[in-house]
Amino acid sequence: MTRWTLTAALLLLTPACSEDVGAGGSQDGGDGALLAVEVPASGSVHVRLATPEVVVPTGDAAASTAWDLAFSGYDVFTNSGLSGPGDGGALPLSLEDYRAGDLPSTPFLLEDEPGGAFSSWYAYDGAQHVLFSRFHVHAIEHEGRSWKLQILGFYGEVDRAPLAGIYHLRYAEVLPEGPGPTVELAALDATAGGDVDDDAAKSACLDLARGEALPLTPAEASASTAWHVCFRRSLIRVNGELGGPGAARGADLHEAETRSESLAQVKARTAASETARFDAVGYDTLTDPAVVYRGDHITTAFTGRWLEPGANPPAPASDAAWLIQGADGASRFVAVIERFEGATDISPGRVIIRVKQLE
Repeated sequence: MTRWTLTAALLLLTPACSEDVGAGGSQDGGDGALLAVEVPASGSVHVRLATPEVVVPTGDAAASTAWDLAFSGYDVFTNSGLSGPGDGGALPLSLEDYRAGDLPSTPFLLEDEPGGAFSSWYAYDGAQHVLFSRFHVHAIEHEGRSWKLQILGFYGEVDRAPLAGIYHLRYAEVLPEGPGPTVELAALDATAGGDVDDDAAKSACLDLARGEALPLTPAEASASTAWHVCFRRSLIRVNGELGGPGAARGADLHEAETRSESLAQVKARTAASETARFDAVGYDTLTDPAVVYRGDHITTAFTGRWLEPGANPPAPASDAAWLIQGADGASRFVAVIERFEGATDISPGRVIIRVKQLE
């Protein structure tokens, strides 16, 4: 762990309402520098964190490593994965972690990846470096058929050794006359070669209609319509839009609860305690117009986490901070989104960020 003094951590979290910062400019203050970012109603704006400053990349921004963060409406991207060629990434941190004066020394950074319905399926324990399922019920729709699916666990045993990426889950087709039988899978192998990012390693993709697990490489999954949900280490894809060539769509039926769930609450849940939640989802729930289905799109460490639930006008989450890796793959920063000025339904307007570079 990187140890900060408690005073420094609290200074970082102090709102900067009394400090003035020009549009697109930065000002030192408190612990770190303030930056104002004007987010347009359409298009993107890019930020370099080391300065910090707003930058205009030369040529195609998607091919540039001159930026670390990008804002487009209410999406925040890092220069990594699908968003850019950089080696960036980020990790959401709670204010409790800051107040403890600790940052993870080897964080589980999230790159920008295809995602959607399963983007927030787990809660991360930074002290133990362990993922805990939130036990949300996820809905999958494909060509008029619907299923509900719940993640029960992420860890299993191979050759008597504990291993991450061994999923335990249950699912059932949901029909107008009622749910079909529940299918439980206790050892769905999504290890994909372990921590090494090997594109030749196969991982488990699930055909819900046939009840079959198909071992596929990322390239094979990207060319196949034979699966609905694909599992690869901690990432779960839906076969639609960016997730794959299929027409599957998904939704997290309990997404609205994510921001208010504490780690302690999530860790207390078990497969037995959350059976009632799974059983309660019926056909009326899955066909409710309020449930927004879609395939995968670009999701980041900020997706579903950086906005305060239910805030009107929209506001940044009051209990979150961010550990961010720059596009160079080496520089590390901590940031707090302090406030929005002039937020609308399509843009946060002027975003005030406090940024500190770590040694």
